[in-house]
Amino acid sequence: MTAALKNALGIFMPSASQGLDGEVTMTLGAKGVIECELISSGERWGRGPRKDVHSSNKARLDSPAWHLIEALATLVSPDGNDPVIEGFAAKARPISEAEKKMIAEAARRLSETEAKKLLGVEHWVHDVSWREALELLMSRPTVNIEGLVGGYTGPGGKTILPGKAVAKLDLRLVPDMTAAEALAALKAHLAKKGFGDIEVRMTGGYDPNSTPADAALIRIETEVYRKGGIDPVILPRSAGSWPGYVFTGEPLHLAAGPFGLGHGSGAHAPDEYYVIESKNPTLAQTS
Repeated sequence: MTAALKNALGIFMPSASQGLDGEVTMTLGAKGVIECELISSGERWGRGPRKDVHSSNKARLDSPAWHLIEALATLVSPDGNDPVIEGFAAKARPISEAEKKMIAEAARRLSETEAKKLLGVEHWVHDVSWREALELLMSRPTVNIEGLVGGYTGPGGKTILPGKAVAKLDLRLVPDMTAAEALAALKAHLAKKGFGDIEVRMTGGYDPNSTPADAALIRIETEVYRKGGIDPVILPRSAGSWPGYVFTGEPLHLAAGPFGLGHGSGAHAPDEYYVIESKNPTLAQTS
């Protein structure tokens, strides 16, 4: 299989690459990611209850839930926006001047208003400009809380002191970072900060991937678009993740990336959608 793939120009992943206005965006790679659970328990900590107990006991017992919150607060800046895990982004590759030019051109052509509308937001982090927001999206490693679970979460209240609390995290990685090193940095950071009792359970993840703008696959894809009257916006990478590293990394070193027409949005949300029919003549439809 490896020998056969070595003869390929590259790998493309079918993708709905159009915005609502019909604009096509190409990406030259993707961030990597690790997903993990941070588990704080009285049993492992040796403090607080080993099971859920009546909340009146908080007067005399430590709380695994508050212990987890304290640990989470050490991972990022006070506003939650900048990772501060020691060594986490030490190898992160800065974006190049060529990539900055791609982003500046994308900011000129893509609609900030439409992007905010799709996300349901009014402000970018730190109130940065549209260009800066795109640059952060392409270049910044992140630490994100996907979900928090602990104690009673049903209707109304239930006066308990939980014996366990769990945070579900994802950490996005840029080129030259690896999933293994990011996980090791997270564990080392927690231990150094006094939270070595918190269990870190990796549930999935993989390395970033990158493809050169002048790769034959990218040139051919661009030519196909332009023959169809489309001048695609090209970005250094997707801020999301897919395991393209299995093609772009050892031993294949192939070009890889998404390619196609159509529109979809709301990825991983309850209202995720894909356009089947459209009155917009510039937007490809799906049959």
